[in-house]
Amino acid sequence: MRWFLAILPLLLACFFAPNAARSAADDGPRTAPPDIADAANLTQWEFEYYWPLESVPEPSGLCYCPPRSSLFLVDDGAYPTRPGAVFELDLSAQIINSRELGTDLEGICYCPLDGYLYVVNEYEEHVYILDPATLETIGEFQVSRFYQGKEVLQAGGNGFEGIEFIPSIAGAEPYLLLLNQDDPHALVKVLLADAKPSDAPVPISDLWSLAEINLGELHYDSPAGELWVIHSWMNVIEVLDIATMDVLRWEVFPGAAQEAVTVDGDGLLWIGYDLGGISRYRRRVNE
Repeated sequence: MRWFLAILPLLLACFFAPNAARSAADDGPRTAPPDIADAANLTQWEFEYYWPLESVPEPSGLCYCPPRSSLFLVDDGAYPTRPGAVFELDLSAQIINSRELGTDLEGICYCPLDGYLYVVNEYEEHVYILDPATLETIGEFQVSRFYQGKEVLQAGGNGFEGIEFIPSIAGAEPYLLLLNQDDPHALVKVLLADAKPSDAPVPISDLWSLAEINLGELHYDSPAGELWVIHSWMNVIEVLDIATMDVLRWEVFPGAAQEAVTVDGDGLLWIGYDLGGISRYRRRVNE
């Protein structure tokens, strides 16, 4: 109840911001549907562009890759009629490369230590390792459902919804952080050293509980040392201190159904919507 009271003002504000609507036009930049632009007025982000991006029906994960100055976006697919897919986009949201992969892709991150992409498939806690230059599969592994001798991730439930790379902090080992959607709502830590192609499930290193409201995506704000947990459909983010995993604050977030979130090398915020389309925002300058 304490967390609910803390974010109640934000939820009331979000209630009056309409959900994002999908345009039926081409993939060029345009003024956003009014509801997306209006929602941004409640936040620290100023809307710039919206692309319908009809080639990606359901954006569900997004990351920025500095060596390629490009974005990588996953579509979760609609099994069995449409497989999941990975897309590389330039910074004008134009598709450079793509491939079909998996059945229910929900997140993607870039790891600068090995230069690979890590793509999470919600089905059976599965992670693919890809070469960003070719999108070829380097390997894959499954994350164990057990931690400290107990089953902590329910089999067959709504599984991983996001993934993020976390570098070494205060001398600790770098790791991958996975967002478990529910049963339970949690952050799952897997050491990068363990995240290798394997026939056996890789171990969970740590686990943190989250507020039991809809989870959509993760983003690590490295300069600030903060982790964003995006609660899609509620249009809010839970901001955590990455060193302690303590909740620092809650913020209203622009758009709706935000399932794909990243910040590029110029500090621009990109959001892909489960309803379709992708938008770009610039941090608002207070005059």
